[in-house]
Amino acid sequence: LLKQPQYKPLPVEHQVAIVFAGVNGFLDKIPVNRVGEYERTFIPHLVADHSALLDEIRVSGDLSTESFAKLKDVTTEFTKNF
Repeated sequence: LLKQPQYKPLPVEHQVAIVFAGVNGFLDKIPVNRVGEYERTFIPHLVADHSALLDEIRVSGDLSTESFAKLKDVTTEFTKNF
């Protein structure tokens, strides 16, 4: 979780989304050998389909109640289809 290439750190909003998935149990049923794949596909999904949410997290520097709810819905749906 959160392995980053040297000199290419993930943007904070991407880190928030991945850590959110991990600490809220979304990765619990994902086999360990597929967690990297989950991360590599989840972030592009967020960028393509939920960029406003990522922007909100980046700009506010916080995960508001509204952002939390949106991220939970998005993560639930993505994980269900993973």
